[in-house]
Amino acid sequence: MSINEKHQTRSAPGFSYVTILGALRHSNLWIKTYVYCCYVGTIFWLVLPIVYRDRSLPLACWYPFDYTAMGQIQVAASFASSSGFHMVLSILMSGQYDILFCSLKNVLATSYLKMGATMAELSNLMEAQSAADAEVNQFSYCQEVCTPLKKLREQQEPSHIRDFPGAFRYSFRRCLKQHHYIIRTLCAMENFYNPIWIFKIGEVTFLMCLVAFVSTKSTTANSFMRMVSLGQYLLLVAYELFIICYFAELIYQNSQRCGEALWRSPWHLHMRQVRSEYLFFLMNSRRQFRLTAGKIYNLDVNRFRGTITTAFSFLTLLQKMDSRG
Repeated sequence: MSINEKHQTRSAPGFSYVTILGALRHSNLWIKTYVYCCYVGTIFWLVLPIVYRDRSLPLACWYPFDYTAMGQIQVAASFASSSGFHMVLSILMSGQYDILFCSLKNVLATSYLKMGATMAELSNLMEAQSAADAEVNQFSYCQEVCTPLKKLREQQEPSHIRDFPGAFRYSFRRCLKQHHYIIRTLCAMENFYNPIWIFKIGEVTFLMCLVAFVSTKSTTANSFMRMVSLGQYLLLVAYELFIICYFAELIYQNSQRCGEALWRSPWHLHMRQVRSEYLFFLMNSRRQFRLTAGKIYNLDVNRFRGTITTAFSFLTLLQKMDSRG
């Protein structure tokens, strides 16, 4: 399956629609913020290797690979930026969820258009669906745009389907395919990232504990810039873990809302015809999707808070051991 080929840029035709542009704008904003923070935090480490062209990495330590060999340093850099790619991909998949939610909400309107409904039938359906428009925060990143009835009528395409059951099955099948695409893409994300994140959580716990311990051991003889660098590094480490956990929780929350989006349609008008399809989708949408770290920890805001708590628990232990020694 190609992720790009199945990627949707617009929801199905209906009384309203959303596009992927909102998610793209937010992904650009977040990745720029991420890059700027990383740039500011590492500028002092990067200046010397770039000026002297000595092909050295910023930290003077042993690496289990020859980073001067062709292609090795590119691979190391790609793993270092994995959290940024995870953030952008999570936002784009949240945009796909927004498109799915809007398509589910307008699934009956899409069916009416497919079977060639009259203006009066569309107007009655629109009035029945208007109650759902008052609900706020229906979408994470995309902006909902209403479609006038006259313009909606112009979007009607010729179709051989003239009965509602056939038109509904055709429209609902598109929503099912979109939902399956999202789940398959998230499974691919989970399989790729879960071994990385288990090491990332251990790394962040160790670094936060070590940096905080070094900061507490600093004296007035230390330079002010050294303290600022340690504090800045600590904030950057915490920020990286935060974006990993926050966007993973966003994916989890969106996976819970598929059934809510379907209930926003005026299903009661055709309860007998749509009952079996609705029940089938609602039962399958109950299975929420979670991104994990090594299939051990669920990535969410609670994991972020728990990692910080663990790091400072180790800090307390180190301080007690240092005071005894």
